[in-house]
Amino acid sequence: MPVSGRFGNSFAMIARIMFACCLWSGLWLTPSLARAADQAMVEAARREGALAIADSAPGENFQKFLEAFTAKYPFLDVATGFYSGPTGRVLARVNAEIDAKRVTFDVMLAANMAAWIEMTRAGKIMRYDSSEYGAFPAGAKADGYWAAAQAIGVIPVYNRNVLPAADAPKSWLDLLDPRFGDHQIAIQNAAAGTQFNQLYLLERAFGLDFIKRLAARHPVVMATGAQMTDAIVRGEVRLGASLDHWRAFGPNAEQAGLTAVYPSEGMPLTLAPVGIIAGAPHPNAAKLFMDFILSAEGQKLLNVDLYGMYSMRADVPAPAGQKPLAETHPLLPTDLDDYLRASAMFPQHFEEYFH
Repeated sequence: MPVSGRFGNSFAMIARIMFACCLWSGLWLTPSLARAADQAMVEAARREGALAIADSAPGENFQKFLEAFTAKYPFLDVATGFYSGPTGRVLARVNAEIDAKRVTFDVMLAANMAAWIEMTRAGKIMRYDSSEYGAFPAGAKADGYWAAAQAIGVIPVYNRNVLPAADAPKSWLDLLDPRFGDHQIAIQNAAAGTQFNQLYLLERAFGLDFIKRLAARHPVVMATGAQMTDAIVRGEVRLGASLDHWRAFGPNAEQAGLTAVYPSEGMPLTLAPVGIIAGAPHPNAAKLFMDFILSAEGQKLLNVDLYGMYSMRADVPAPAGQKPLAETHPLLPTDLDDYLRASAMFPQHFEEYFH
């Protein structure tokens, strides 16, 4: 595949560039000046006393991540202003605050790269030159504004207690096989950033006819990945066609019989960037959070230890039991203007075929 080839073949080169960037960033400030700047930021954050985060990362694991952050900075209240919801709701709430000029949030983490590009271009994201940006490849960041806090693969997942391995799909095109009849496949609704990214990349790879033929299977449209996971476990659907990859791993998933499929054509990869909102009421606390979540320590804790997701940092390994990211043949958008246009039209496009 042209898309996967471009990104899969560039990982070694990216690693070398990232190493050079790390060396250069280390020369930018002397250690004493860097320590003084860091301490000044900490003291300013202490005076602010709080941090408000809008977050689309699901479940209680993000709270565990925040506990690690506040263990470093116990003077920050991160509970009072915290909001968590699906990507679409997070974006709607943050943009409404910005448009009303009543910003209460400092930091946003949301799995929709198109929205991040648009918001950056519109001046809605504050510039902060974190030293951690140098560890991220070019396609996973906008230097000075945001970087991918999480990388989420979207894959088919089945229950081996319900669907024999011999009947499981091996490729995306296998989803069109007659053995997956009406209402036997589940996908997420249009509010999911991962769902847009997956269908966009598959439509660009296989054409609109693929989307029409998939819609003709009358897939069950579900609100969340957790709901889809439960339906697969209970045998209500034979296949989750757009599940976040990390849900198929871990002791509970193994016990339930969940089995991941890495399609032969590649794995659509959704990036969940994190950045500081323009006009953030606690900008210094937000900078401390950015440095922590994007650091090797923060990335390993968030992605490997808590969520089982991928990090775009080359110095953070894949979670146990998962393929290294490069071996999944990750699919990423290459034409960002086309990606933005498709994102704006996606709710209507989705409704047209998956109503």
